This record gives sequence, C-alpha cells and structure tokens, in this order.
Amino acid sequence: MRKAVAVLSWIALFAAAGNVQAHEGHQHKVMGTVAQVHVEKVAHVEVKTTEGKTVILTCDDKTQFMKGKSAATLKDVVAGVRVVATTVEEGKTIRAVEVQVGEMDAAKPAADPHKH
Repeated sequence: MRKAVAVLSWIALFAAAGNVQAHEGHQHKVMGTVAQVHVEKVAHVEVKTTEGKTVILTCDDKTQFMKGKSAATLKDVVAGVRVVATTVEEGKTIRAVEVQVGEMDAAKPAADPHKH
C-alpha cells in the first residue's frame, strides 16, 4: 500500500510540474515548420509544430532572428522553413523572443511563401 501511495505521489508531482511550466511570463520553446508569415499591422508567424498543432507567434521589434550563428530578419522566415522559437505568453498572445531559422523542410515544396 505504501508503494502505491508513493508512486501516485510522484505521478501527481510530475503532472503538477507540467502545469506550472505553462504559466504566463515563462519562456517556452516552439519547434516546427512555418506555414504562413503575416507582415501587416502586427507581424506574426504561423508554425505547425512537431506535434501537429498550429501556433501563432507574434513578432515585434524586440524579436531576435538567427540563422545559425548569424543574425537574420523576419524576411528569412518563409513558408516551409523549420524554426525553433523561444517564446513568452503574454495574455492570449504568444510573443517570439528569439527565432532560430533552420533549413527548408524537405517534405514541403519550395513554393512562393504566402505573405500578407
């Protein structure tokens, strides 16, 4: 009986730790492939994550873009490119703090990116 209680306690502890990490103001990672880039009014990037979800990342003048160890810009973020973004949740918005721009996803054709 004691072992069962101990095991359930550990499971509850790890489950609670996952929920704590999702709090607003903490940095998180988003990995995936760029689906669309929007540059009007508030720039944002739609990323299809490795889990299959679509996440919208808001970019502002504080967002840093990197390609390897070199500086990049939002213009380097195009549909089909893989990215790893460090983000912060601000209310209902997910703001990109840093976006690492990778290579073109081989599964996606190198078509014209959809920017609007």
